[in-house]
Amino acid sequence: MITPTVTITLLGIVTVLIALGFGERVLERMRLNTTAAIILLLAMVGAHFLPELAVFPGFRVHLGALILSGIVTYLLTTTSAQEALRGLLVSVITGAIIWLSDKLLPIDPESSWFTIDPLFVSGIVAGLTAYVLGRSRRSAFCGAILGLLFVDIANIIELSRLGTGQTLEIGGGGLLAAMALNPLIAVGIAEVIGEIRERLHRDKVLTSGSDDNE
Repeated sequence: MITPTVTITLLGIVTVLIALGFGERVLERMRLNTTAAIILLLAMVGAHFLPELAVFPGFRVHLGALILSGIVTYLLTTTSAQEALRGLLVSVITGAIIWLSDKLLPIDPESSWFTIDPLFVSGIVAGLTAYVLGRSRRSAFCGAILGLLFVDIANIIELSRLGTGQTLEIGGGGLLAAMALNPLIAVGIAEVIGEIRERLHRDKVLTSGSDDNE
């Protein structure tokens, strides 16, 4: 289970590392400078301390979820149309796979030797999908957040149709912590895959160059 404490701690560590100058290549690939990245990360931390807002009886929205949605909106509207479309596509694919994972992955951890918390699927899928579609770290970041948000909205629609009578909430039940953590996972996966491919490519070029000189 992803807790706010874990997410806030990891976000804090990443913020400090970026402030110290680490991760410049990742920020460059996301087309962000250090200041912008720190502001966004601090906003993600602050989102956890915001209250819930009762929109109308039986329906609440965690204001932190609105902050994260605003961050995604900023990232998608400050890039090219092609990149924005790619980010939305990654989000839809991620959301669809999370939705299906509820049926494909075992709910009881003891029922199988291999289990994945569905809340982590967002970061994994978004990272892989974004890299395949264009090696985009920004799309990976946005897709991990929006993918979970889309699933949350879909669940709310389903519950409202069933008429369960329970209070419906966007960003509740620990989902906010997952929405803030999974972008880090997604960007990390895209970055690791990219580094491995680049290293393999360099080794291949060096090997080919050595063979040509013989």
